[in-house]
Amino acid sequence: MQTQKEGIRKIILQVARKEFIEKGFKDASMRNIAKDAKVGLSNIYNYFRNKDEIFREILSGLLSAMDKVMEEHNSPKYISVDIFSSEEYMRSQIDMFVKLIDNYKEDFKLLLFKSSGSSLGNYREEFIELQTQVGKEYIALMKEKFPTINGGVSDFFIHTMSSWWMSIIGELVMHDLSHRELEDFIREYMEFGTAGWKKLMQVKD
Repeated sequence: MQTQKEGIRKIILQVARKEFIEKGFKDASMRNIAKDAKVGLSNIYNYFRNKDEIFREILSGLLSAMDKVMEEHNSPKYISVDIFSSEEYMRSQIDMFVKLIDNYKEDFKLLLFKSSGSSLGNYREEFIELQTQVGKEYIALMKEKFPTINGGVSDFFIHTMSSWWMSIIGELVMHDLSHRELEDFIREYMEFGTAGWKKLMQVKD
């Protein structure tokens, strides 16, 4: 019985995903989802409380992955001036972001462009604010460990860079880049950004 219930739940999520991709959250219909999943409209609420819960469940993998990126951003291994010259660090960041885009391309499209009307409708703005706070904390941690660097980077600059990164993710998922093109771009972005931050924070060789 439990296995059957899990199977129906999985079908509902698969059908709902297709509905959300085609119509976006706002215009997606619970009636259509129930019909295509061959589940009674009233019965679908035995599996999910509402359309928003289905939407969040579909995006749960991406949301967890983004939370992990933020959690790891200020980990001790990154509080080091070596990140400005380490090929190992560069490679790890490239691999992480390429994997993120490769694994969640359609999910990003849903989250960034088709979530209006859902509880995730303001995710972009909320994530930018979170990333801004994490960025400020990162600079403070770097300043504490390396007193000679410039820790006076403006909050608005950090906010703008956070907003820029979210815009870049949007561009990446909306264009049909090959794995190699995606990897090349992430490396270009990382090299460009690393050199800029090194100059701005006045990190000496």
